[in-house]
Amino acid sequence: MRWAAIVCLIVAVGAGAPTRQAKEPATEAKAAFDCGKAAHNAGKTDDAVSCFERAVALDPNSSLYHMWLGHAYTRQLSSASFLRKPFIGRRSGEAYNMAVKLDPTSIDAAEARLEFFLEAPGIVGGGVDKAQAEAARLAKLDAYRGGIATARIAEREKNGPEAERLYRSLMAEYPDRTAAVDALVTMLQNAKRFDDAFKIVDDRLARLPDETSSLYNLGRLSAVSGQHLARGEAAMRRFLALTTGDPVRQSNAHYRLGMIKEKMGDVPAAAAEYQAAIKLYPRHEPAAAALKRIQQR
Repeated sequence: MRWAAIVCLIVAVGAGAPTRQAKEPATEAKAAFDCGKAAHNAGKTDDAVSCFERAVALDPNSSLYHMWLGHAYTRQLSSASFLRKPFIGRRSGEAYNMAVKLDPTSIDAAEARLEFFLEAPGIVGGGVDKAQAEAARLAKLDAYRGGIATARIAEREKNGPEAERLYRSLMAEYPDRTAAVDALVTMLQNAKRFDDAFKIVDDRLARLPDETSSLYNLGRLSAVSGQHLARGEAAMRRFLALTTGDPVRQSNAHYRLGMIKEKMGDVPAAAAEYQAAIKLYPRHEPAAAALKRIQQR
């Protein structure tokens, strides 16, 4: 029996109601959804798809269930064969479209569909024009997140100056929200504009010294650039102390710490950090590849 089926059976049967012959469809749908979330978080993508498909079959009117089914299909694309990708891609788009149709006010569903439109080829329903229309609709629901979406499209269209202008405008208008900061730092990091990226993070931490996203950004910048390694390590250690109970974020932090320790020349410490990342999230492929690389030296 597959892992997900076992989990679903345990959740669905429950320990407190052994005499009941069947549960209401809504209860069974919630159990299947919880099963899917557990499988998704564990990196068991095929099991997650199976669970979310069952949740949708039991409760076809849940926008949330359709959205998460779309997430699972999207993740499934990474391991699918070339011939299967178009079929899975269409299913992903259909799931996101249904999520928005069932709840047009859902910001999360709108953002998920916009990302699909940006990433998917036209043959399966993607397209920049569709993404732009979704960004305009999203802006009516939430001006900030709609602005992020518009900047994201500009960035995807290789219009870096416009994306940067939009991100900086959002940072000024919404100084206590982090998405624009994170997006701009990532964009600058990818462009190797490390000094500019460090300045944004340093300014942010001067005002909000325990903001976890900025601590992580500092550590990641150090890991990628090889600059300010001691500061980067300290920031990531602080991040780990503040994010207990979040295995995925902690796994990413240990991976970046491994990069930092490797750049410091401490290979055993780097290996330990990569191993910690994998222990927290066994399917952390970058950490696994980095560990294999240094073990083969």
